[in-house]
Amino acid sequence: MTALRLSLRSPELRGAPREGILDPDEAAAARSVIRSWRGYEATATVALPGLAALLGVEAVWVKDESSRFGLGSFKSLGGAFAVLSALQDEIERKTGARPTAAELRRGHTVGAGITVTTASAGNHGRSVAWGSAEFGCRCVVFLPEDAIAARARAIESHGAKVVRVPGAYDGVVAHTDREAARNGWLVVSDTAYEGYEETPRRIMAGYTLLAAEMLEALASAGSAPLTHLFVQAGVGGLATGVCGHFARVCGDRRPRFVAVEPWRADCFGRSLRLGRVSVAEPPFDTAMGGLAAGVASTIAWEFLEPLLDGALALPEAVWVAGAEALESGRLGAHIVAGPSGAAGIGALLALAGLPGLRRLLGLDASARVGALITETHFG
Repeated sequence: MTALRLSLRSPELRGAPREGILDPDEAAAARSVIRSWRGYEATATVALPGLAALLGVEAVWVKDESSRFGLGSFKSLGGAFAVLSALQDEIERKTGARPTAAELRRGHTVGAGITVTTASAGNHGRSVAWGSAEFGCRCVVFLPEDAIAARARAIESHGAKVVRVPGAYDGVVAHTDREAARNGWLVVSDTAYEGYEETPRRIMAGYTLLAAEMLEALASAGSAPLTHLFVQAGVGGLATGVCGHFARVCGDRRPRFVAVEPWRADCFGRSLRLGRVSVAEPPFDTAMGGLAAGVASTIAWEFLEPLLDGALALPEAVWVAGAEALESGRLGAHIVAGPSGAAGIGALLALAGLPGLRRLLGLDASARVGALITETHFG
């Protein structure tokens, strides 16, 4: 049996998402733009009957992002879309004309003189690098000094420059902001902080496509609505986009939303317990690099505070068990997942041996559970 740390919201505090953060019209426009990109295909939503049997629930469905645009990660939905939007804004500011994505792909002359930059634990940086290569600008990605070499190589494969920075991810964000101001670069960060919110909102809007595809696939399969959705947290951008779209479409019939985090980087769990935004202190000591964030994105916490029903903090053994079970195929599908990608399935596997926590979460025989394989490699 594996220990989990569960933070729960009182049911009477459950509310509607905050207005003004995830605009439905902007999100719909983002989904339309991304669907028009070359290479776009909806990623698979598959049933895991083996996991459903272990949990004693009606069904488990998983959204598998391992094939997204050939990058093996959901991040391309947000980071690359934000690169495109930032370039369009900058070129429109300079020239008065707003180029389309197709025009930028054909080598728009102004785009070539622009540099975008971001801090990353790995996959967001690769998405920004890929978007920069797609739309014709330079790219510099700052990584924590202990980021594994494979992450840097993957980012560099798209023509970006990688710079390592001492310290944890949150310090890298601050360093990136200073370097961008000094060099006149455009920051494309998925973390919102004071004075920097527009681009993270665009990234969240891109992530709504993942939720839209999942809802469409469930409807096509004739599945009844999900009762639970387990979503990797990190700084909260993915959870905001996914939970926000589910809440808007499903209304009062929306699933319970449960955030999944590393044991030592559980800023959303801590925030739920304290009733205010809270910080997880480094060192994080986790292979779940994409989730190793000590501070929630400001707008993500504001949006998710009334939506999250709970948060689970996971020891390292949880993602390992999830990855091994997925790769073996014994849960009902053969999927290769990285540490962060396997976190949600690992959490459900652990819950199978924890009847007390299952009862607290309402995971009974009538439950229909959704989870995300966010990436197939790295964090």
